[in-house]
Amino acid sequence: NKTDIRWMSLRNDRGIGLLVVGDPLLSGSALHYTQEDLDDGAEKDQRHSGELRERDLVALNIDFKQMGVGGINSWGPTALPDFSLPYRAYSYSFTLRPYSSSDGRPWELARVQYSR
Repeated sequence: NKTDIRWMSLRNDRGIGLLVVGDPLLSGSALHYTQEDLDDGAEKDQRHSGELRERDLVALNIDFKQMGVGGINSWGPTALPDFSLPYRAYSYSFTLRPYSSSDGRPWELARVQYSR
């Protein structure tokens, strides 16, 4: 997962892709695993990441922010205040734009303002 990103892009071998532009900054990841592969819910199988098999897909996750997972040590009750997200309503938006290599470089396309 990457945090505080302005934009991210994914593309295939033919140069056809998807551009994500955040407003404001976003967090995002692109994995060859589904959410269920990574977290099997209440019934844990005690798997390790090396046991996962890559899927023939890309699961794109886009979110506003991520909160820390623990305190000063890995078993602490909560994240430190600087890494916490207080309970409240949050709002964010992003633009999804298909593109091809003939449209230009994704970092240049990310600077274009799109009407909502």
